[in-house]
Amino acid sequence: MLSLLTSPLLTPETYNLKIVYILTVGFTLASILGYLSQRVKLSPILGYLLAGYAIGPFFPGFVADLVVSEQLAEIGVILMMFGVGLHFKWQDLVNVKSVAIPGAVGQTLIASTTAAILIHGIGWSWEAGVIIGLSIGVASTVVLVRVLSDQNLLDTPQGHIAVGWLIVEDVLTVIALILLPTIVDFLKGSYVSMQDILLSVVMIMVKFVILAAVMFTLGRKIVTYILVRIARTRSNELFTLTVLALTFVIATGSAFLFGASIALGAFIAGMVIGQTDVRHQASVHASSMKDAFVVIFFLSVGMLFNPMAIVENFALFASVLFVILIIKPLAALLIVLLLRYSWETGLTIALALAQIGEFSFILAEEAIKFDVLPDEGFDIIVACALVSISINPLLFKITDCLKLYFGKGPDDGERREHIKADTGLPKAVIVGFGPLGQDMSKTLENNGFLPLVIDYNVDTITKLIEENREAVYGDASSLALLEISKLTTASLLIITLPDVIATSKIIQAARHLNPQIPILARICYKEDQQLLKDLDVNFICCDEEEVSKAFNEALLKLNLVPGN
Repeated sequence: MLSLLTSPLLTPETYNLKIVYILTVGFTLASILGYLSQRVKLSPILGYLLAGYAIGPFFPGFVADLVVSEQLAEIGVILMMFGVGLHFKWQDLVNVKSVAIPGAVGQTLIASTTAAILIHGIGWSWEAGVIIGLSIGVASTVVLVRVLSDQNLLDTPQGHIAVGWLIVEDVLTVIALILLPTIVDFLKGSYVSMQDILLSVVMIMVKFVILAAVMFTLGRKIVTYILVRIARTRSNELFTLTVLALTFVIATGSAFLFGASIALGAFIAGMVIGQTDVRHQASVHASSMKDAFVVIFFLSVGMLFNPMAIVENFALFASVLFVILIIKPLAALLIVLLLRYSWETGLTIALALAQIGEFSFILAEEAIKFDVLPDEGFDIIVACALVSISINPLLFKITDCLKLYFGKGPDDGERREHIKADTGLPKAVIVGFGPLGQDMSKTLENNGFLPLVIDYNVDTITKLIEENREAVYGDASSLALLEISKLTTASLLIITLPDVIATSKIIQAARHLNPQIPILARICYKEDQQLLKDLDVNFICCDEEEVSKAFNEALLKLNLVPGN
């Protein structure tokens, strides 16, 4: 211990503190620069990227370990893809297949062809042009989900189409990665038979179909069995740990056993857990870790940025950026309009996909190993990724004006059939579904309300869902869970829990989301009334007072006390 106290200044190598230093310096800079970006009305993503550049090898001062940063960033991608899969049901993907599949294929083909022609025109080889074109054909999942979430578009028809479109792009990129040796041989003039290409594609599709079949049949049953039994323990930390363990096991298992990408495996893990009755609580528990590791992803991208690459290869930089910011969104917009969707949908999808990200780096890195892409090409892809990621959130600021000018289009309503219709009934949220909660639910239903139940008993929630009633499993004091429960649009909140501390936490969270919502709450003891009064509860029911009233009524009925 004395040697530690008298040791010289710690360095990352002294006690192998590379991860600690990355998190300390990276998070500190990211929080400061992210805040400053937010203050000047820009996306905090720009601040995270600049923080990464500040701790990267092309900026003086502290240099973080890039290999370790990339490993941490991979965790962010896994958690982000898990979150996407958790909220994106298979039916949603099926509903947008008519636009997502032709759109992704068409846009990738147009972007790749245009990039290859432009890059060859400035003196680079056709091989490099094709590889760069394929690399920039796919957008960043992290950026797309983040931007759509910030704009409250992720759960809209446009958001569903954009995510479905991106999933198809990811699948195409995975296919390109697996076929890369064959593509390289073809580009270099080596003989490659059509039979070899078809055989490779068939093998990929067979593996993917087997993976999906296993996960959505046997895998779903196993995951449901595990999570329901863990949920019955009512241990938050054990539930969180189990969700993370299942996510990483499925993600890495998909990669090792079926040759899929880890990101695609994480997406499938999210979809499988998203079909269980505990999906809402799983989303809440994974969200905080996801946010932290997604920041690390942006830090790792910023670390790769080399400004000199732009100066030394400006023609290439301008060409690639032109394809990303002009050709890709225009292609997407035209495809969406040709498929008879509205301008609103077309603009949202076009702008959401006007950027590149994690898969772009992976494909480019693999191409370098086969000597078909120079290091300068990779540097330009990173530079264009940083620029497009920074600009992308800003592009959405002009969409409102464009939507007002072009209008929504006559076919918007026809394209929203997969969104649950609004019943028109006032919504009420009931926390706790014991005898009191059950009685209140019947009363509300008989008086024209649509109750949604939140309860921490997974068996209760499972039964309600089987009865086709709206129910959410989890902790009602969580802001995220209350948002999932649509408290912001509810007309009433009833809390039937006997624990006054738990009730007060729920009330504070509810007032934060919906300050004006009427709240009815229960307490056991008179001495707790002031606590809830201070929280501006509209009506407080006290067990002690109600029992006292009941006893007084009993005395009256027995004629044991005067009627007055």
